[in-house]
Amino acid sequence: MTEEEKKEQEKALLAKIKEQNKEQIAEFKEEFKQLMQDSKSGVISEEAFNTKFDELSKKLENFDPEAYKKFQETLEGYEEKLKAQGTEIKKLKDGGTLGKGNSLKEKLEEVVKSDDFKEFVESGGKKKASFSLKAVSVTDDYTGTSLVHITSRDSRVVDHPQVQRLNIRDLLTVMPADLPYLAFIEVYDWDRQVGVNTENGELAESSFKIREATVDAKRIGTHVPISKRMIKSAAFVVNHLAQRLPAQVRYYEDFQLLHGDGAGNNVSGIFKVASDFATLIDTALTGSAGAVASVASYDGGAKAIVTFAANQLINNGDKITFANATHTGYNAEFIAKVISPKQILIDKSYTAEADTSAWTFSVSSPFKDAIDAAQEIDVLKVAKTLVTVQEYTANGIVLNPVDATKIETLKGTDEHYIDVQRLENGVLTIGGVPVVETTAMPAGKFVVGDWAMAAALGQFSELTLEFSESTQEKLKNSVEAIIQEEVLFPIYNKYMFVTGDFTTGKAALETP
Repeated sequence: MTEEEKKEQEKALLAKIKEQNKEQIAEFKEEFKQLMQDSKSGVISEEAFNTKFDELSKKLENFDPEAYKKFQETLEGYEEKLKAQGTEIKKLKDGGTLGKGNSLKEKLEEVVKSDDFKEFVESGGKKKASFSLKAVSVTDDYTGTSLVHITSRDSRVVDHPQVQRLNIRDLLTVMPADLPYLAFIEVYDWDRQVGVNTENGELAESSFKIREATVDAKRIGTHVPISKRMIKSAAFVVNHLAQRLPAQVRYYEDFQLLHGDGAGNNVSGIFKVASDFATLIDTALTGSAGAVASVASYDGGAKAIVTFAANQLINNGDKITFANATHTGYNAEFIAKVISPKQILIDKSYTAEADTSAWTFSVSSPFKDAIDAAQEIDVLKVAKTLVTVQEYTANGIVLNPVDATKIETLKGTDEHYIDVQRLENGVLTIGGVPVVETTAMPAGKFVVGDWAMAAALGQFSELTLEFSESTQEKLKNSVEAIIQEEVLFPIYNKYMFVTGDFTTGKAALETP
């Protein structure tokens, strides 16, 4: 073999080794990538990770020192990322929020550790101090529960699944408001006039009626006097304010959204405008003399069409009872087949009656007197249906915790639990609809509605925390911790809510 041939063979061998190295490096990159993914997702233990990593390191070092150097540099970058992840996980276990860095607890810690706060304390409260928590979303960060608990077995602190505490705002669309008042469009009537016609005939016109309404910002808050000795304990201040004060604000916010009467500083709440369950079941509506405009023939006289003088909120399948008709055959109960808000079809052979001005009527739900041994869960399911038949979607229920527990423990005759589920996050669902449990709702009452579409919660001023002192507090050697917010509550469509009382609701459903 000549010298030239030897050089060519050596060149070919080096090229082959280089190509093999590329393939091995690519394989190691894939193995390393998978190893890091397994570590991040937690499917591999720390010990197994270290073992596998050492194996990859030795293999890479043996065949390509330069590649090993690059691998080491990559490792250092990943180690920094893993350290950061470990810090985030520790924050989460301590009650923070993963990745956000803006939990209420963290913000309060920033406040009590700030120079302004230290000066405030050291000055004996003489220096005024105000600390805004505007960046904090209580909806996201405040749960009202602890993430750890002490076991009765061996008193160790162990991880506890996070239990989500819902408030009414969690059912609503929460939006920022840049003005202390809001003008919005409120739906108060509609006219669905859909029908058949000839090819060139003019179609009937449908419409819905709206009007402009306004709401003002309402201020909700509270304050707590704190001893100056006590306020020097940052741990106490943080834990006390992070749990107790937001809970108080959220409770009264729930109360206002439910029961506000719209007078003075109160919002106009759900119970102020929503339809009452028992009324919808027993007597959804009535019509006095003059309400019926005419009666006409249908299907060759086999049935009759009743036309009203104005729109009526009659649902398909409702029971309607007429009275004071000249022809006594009309003075009976019928099942309404709704053609439009102004017309229904009844299964009654047509008899001509030129003057219907004396006719009166009353309408009741098909659920009236229709359920044996009616229970609270029956009331809620029917209320959900009452929202649905209005062509809306019930997506939230509000109950007192007492009623929620009664329903959760309700069993069938074979001791199985009835269509009620408690999710892993602690949220109760009934018929697939989430339940907000709040003591702001009196026991025995309920609300079911299409919360996402029917209303919204405007946040003019987000939750803020302020420490201040007056002469009175100075005399008591204390300061005031003040927490407050300003909200607006526009209700766009009151027909999307049904409120009620379980006692009267069950009575309306119960079979005679």
